[in-house]
Formats: sequence, C-alpha cells, structure tokens
Amino acid sequence: MEQSERTPWQYCVVGNVVKTHLDENGILRYGTVAYSGGTKVYLCGKYWEFDMDEIDVIGLSRRGRQHCVNSTPVGLIKNVRLSRTYKPAILSIMNDPEFRDCWWSNTPEDRADAEAFVAEWKVRFERKEGGKT
Repeated sequence: MEQSERTPWQYCVVGNVVKTHLDENGILRYGTVAYSGGTKVYLCGKYWEFDMDEIDVIGLSRRGRQHCVNSTPVGLIKNVRLSRTYKPAILSIMNDPEFRDCWWSNTPEDRADAEAFVAEWKVRFERKEGGKT
C-alpha cells in the first residue's frame, strides 16, 4: 500500500485573504478581523450559493494558535485554487459532524465538483478585478 493511500486527505478549495483593502469609510485595513492578510483559508463551498456576500472559511487565527471557522466577505479572498489537505487540524474541523457535509471528500466526483467551484469563482469574482492593479 502506498503512503498516499494510508494518509487521510480531502480535496479542498483554498484561497488567501487579501493583504490590504479599503473599508467602506476609506480606511486602510490589513486582512480581516479574524485573519491576517495573506492567510491561507479553506473555503466551505460545497453547498454555497454564488449570490451570497460571505463564505465560511477555515484559517489560522490572527494570533496564530489555532484554526477557526469564520464567515469572510468573498471580496477579501483571492488566489482561489483546488488543493488537497493532509493537515490533521483542518481534517478534524472538516470531519466534525456539524460541518462534515459542507466539504469535499477525496473522490473523483468531489474533485470534479471542486474544480467546477473554482472555475465558477474565477468567472464571478476574479474577472471583476482584472482592471485593477
């Protein structure tokens, strides 16, 4: 048996919290309230609707001590891509009975669904950013 067959993992969609942005009052902000700029976040998008303004994500908290789940505005997440996670702390949250059905597993069908999610995200959100530098 290969190592990859023994190691539990799941497909996931990840992105990064923007480093800086202007809030509604024109004040420069760094990251979000829950996450520092640049933090890698795992998007809970299996049953998420693209017309929603926020998405639940898992990421390392600002204090950097533990992973937490928070709602984050979609406009503050960039560089969305398909990935796999092997991290026990992330898998533990993903497999919690409260959240289990919200995440992709390691099946070919779930990989295809996650790839479709990433493609749709790029069309809806990253296309709008094309004119900005």
